[in-house]
Amino acid sequence: MVVLSTEVGHADQKSQENSVATDQLETGRKDVDRTIKRRRMHEDLVDMLAADIQEGVYAPGDSLPSERALMDEYGVSRLTVREATAALEAMGLIETRPGTRARVCAPQPEFLLGMLSQAATFYLQQPGGLRSFSEVRQIVEAGVARLAAPTASDAQIRALEEALYANREAIGDADLFGRTDIAFHQKIADIVDNPIINAFFTAIDRWLHEVRHTSLKIEGQMDTAFAAHERIFRAIKERDPEAAEREMLNHLRQLASIYPPAPASGKSSL
Repeated sequence: MVVLSTEVGHADQKSQENSVATDQLETGRKDVDRTIKRRRMHEDLVDMLAADIQEGVYAPGDSLPSERALMDEYGVSRLTVREATAALEAMGLIETRPGTRARVCAPQPEFLLGMLSQAATFYLQQPGGLRSFSEVRQIVEAGVARLAAPTASDAQIRALEEALYANREAIGDADLFGRTDIAFHQKIADIVDNPIINAFFTAIDRWLHEVRHTSLKIEGQMDTAFAAHERIFRAIKERDPEAAEREMLNHLRQLASIYPPAPASGKSSL
């Protein structure tokens, strides 16, 4: 049985706090918090169970031991077990249903980016947030275009061409153009066939929905974007990775020029 350490007694804890306070006074570093913060017990249990999942002790589809079994094995309370399983579920490692034991899940990239969605949306609303995010797009999407060019099959080229035609037909309709815009970029990501990259593109669509809608209202922006898409498509069709990367980078830099500039301290060399 693995027994997690119990809480320090109140008197011992108070004694430790007094000792730390005395040390701070003696060293003249009152502004530095030197106290040792104890982890909550369920966090230790989360670490142990997550390690078991990552090491294959529990494979995707397996059920975790019952609450009672976990309580007995780790010497913890029912509340600690429930807090730990709730945390593991929030991490996407398990799923729970009433009346059944928790089951291990295969972590999905979409889940990871979903966890970041709220924080990313908040950051995008901060001064310079849009420009900073666009710089990440430049790094990722230019690389994706470079990878796609030499590997695209004839069928994938045709699918990308269809997405390009749909984008052209949508010029004049900001809503439809926005949807066909992301569809074109997604087709390029599909060529690379990387689940992390696909999840990133899904997240972009969610995070930048309002931003894209606003930028497309700028006169001539839809024509500019479509022309860039044409050049990107041509480079990929010709299996030219350097040209594909260059045209994608130029396209995203043009989009970045629309966004408010980042604060001076956050400027990038991109």
